[in-house]
Formats: sequence, structure tokens, C-alpha cells
Amino acid sequence: MKKVASALTKLAVVAVAALCVAACGKETMVEGGFSIGNGKQVKFAKGNLYYNKLTRSFGIYENQTECMGDVNAAIADTTYMGQIDLFGWGAVDNPLNISIKDSDYPSFTDWGTKVGGNWRTLNKDEWKFIMKGRTDARKKYALGRVNTTTGLILLPDLWTQPDSCPYFPGMNYLDSNVYNARMWQKMETAGAVFLPVTGYREGKSFKSAGSGRYWTSTEDFVNGAWGFAFQQLASAAVVCYEHRYPGFAVRLVQDVQ
Repeated sequence: MKKVASALTKLAVVAVAALCVAACGKETMVEGGFSIGNGKQVKFAKGNLYYNKLTRSFGIYENQTECMGDVNAAIADTTYMGQIDLFGWGAVDNPLNISIKDSDYPSFTDWGTKVGGNWRTLNKDEWKFIMKGRTDARKKYALGRVNTTTGLILLPDLWTQPDSCPYFPGMNYLDSNVYNARMWQKMETAGAVFLPVTGYREGKSFKSAGSGRYWTSTEDFVNGAWGFAFQQLASAAVVCYEHRYPGFAVRLVQDVQ
């Protein structure tokens, strides 16, 4: 489990690294293309979205495995000036919102508007197409571990398996899809995306249960929205109806021009 104190000791290094990534223009996109329907493709960001409480700015992690986990419980702690990465639905202008009322998340503004470029959030139908609509879609996702971090592996439309890198499709081969840093670099260079298990937040409480919870941009009725979810011990990765108030992760995409 991560500790707030530990995160604070790394704050200066993280802040400097984030500024360097922005200033140096380091590549933040995985080069694999993913069909989303209607002849369109997207490419995924190389990491999840985060918000830095000290700089009051959003950014994109450099590494696909990175997430803050239970440190998100410090969202309302005025002494914590590090990063959080679990947000209520559409909470772009108020990323520190800890309300557990759906009505306090009335509308969606895309997180992509805060990080520059042409980043955006997938909608529910685009997620469904990635998981079910692409050619051989069911062979292009699996649970796996990268440097001990558990998550979901997504393969691009065009995939050539790197040498000496195992890949077994589906949700039942977690202990077979295991990669060290060198192996994952080869997978990522070939276009593979990794969504880490993030847990989720309710108010100031962090919940885990081995789940990955990611927002879509799609609302549903007055109080609902749609998310993309998978669990370490479950056999499916699904687009599902959610309340708006829980803190979920965000992975942005760019449209292929």
C-alpha cells in the first residue's frame, strides 16, 4: 500500500519530472491504432491522467503502469500537495470534488481540454467497439502484470507479437502474461496498451477489490454515466452504467488523422 508521507517525499522529483516532460515534448502516445467504428481509429496516451495539487494542473503519466492507488484518499488533505488520479465524472473544473451526490456532477467537460493537443475521452460506444467490434477483438485483450503491476492489456488492430514476449488472450491468464521492464518496452513499441488496476474512490475513502475503473464521456439520464471496468478476479472487461460521484481513472486518446 502506498503512503501519503512517501508520496510527499517524492513530490519535488515528480513535479520537476512533470515539467520536464511538458517542456521537452517527450512522446506521450502509444503508436498502436485502435478502431472505434465508422472507419475511425484512435491512439492511446502512454499513461493515465493525473492532477497535481501543488501546481493545480493536469498531466499525463510517462509510464502506463503508474497510478497513485490509496494516496487518492488524501484528496481533501490540505497538507498533501502531490498528485491524485481518481476523479468524479466530468470533474474537470473541480478535480478535488469529494461530494457523493450525483447531482454535484451535472455535466461533462472533457479532461483533454486541460492537457493541450487533441486529447479526448472515449465514449461508451467507442469502448464497446474496441472490446467487441474490431476484427478478432476478443483475442486482443488480456489480464497481465508489468513489473508486478496488474492491469488490462489491449492490443492494437495490427499486431505483431515481439520475440520472447508471452501473450495469452482473455481474462484467465494473469499469471502467464508477466513482463519485466525490457519485455514490456518491446510490447509497448509494438503498440500494446496497459491499463493498470486503479481501485476507485468514494468521497475520501479509497476502495480497491482489484478493480480497474475508467470513465467514458457518456452520460445516462440525470444521475448516471458510463464507465469501463475490469476486475482482477473477474472474467470480463465491460462498459457499464455507474453513479457519477465515484473517483475513477481517465486514459485519454487522440484521433488518428
